[in-house]
Amino acid sequence: MVNLYYHTNDPSNRKAVKWLSGHGLAIHMRNLEKEPLSVAEIQQLLALSLNGTDDLISKRSRETKKLKMDRDTVTINELTAAIQTSPHILKNPIIFNDRKMVTGFDKEKMGIFIPQTQRQDELTSLFRKLKLKSHHHGKIKLA
Repeated sequence: MVNLYYHTNDPSNRKAVKWLSGHGLAIHMRNLEKEPLSVAEIQQLLALSLNGTDDLISKRSRETKKLKMDRDTVTINELTAAIQTSPHILKNPIIFNDRKMVTGFDKEKMGIFIPQTQRQDELTSLFRKLKLKSHHHGKIKLA
């Protein structure tokens, strides 16, 4: 099960859902405007983050700029309260499972949610297609 948290239904959300579904992954979606995060859930996301708040907080968001938080002095409690009241300070979407997290839609990074055996099967299938194409057409042209 992969969780997808969002606050704005933008193209990156739709692309992420399409990509995850296309790879047969079950998705639990949650609109953070309608169902804000709890303190424990925010802590869970921070724990999954490899780069702390940089992975979660959108520095370019109007909401983030309005809050005028100094990232060097803001406390975890202040940040948690800000996330709960202003979910738009978060990157969109936040995609995670119990061990890994990706923010935004990035095909390259999304692969972390696919089991290794499935990734190997997809790669083998791709190589078979390329081999068949080269057999029928002689040369392969890669764009």
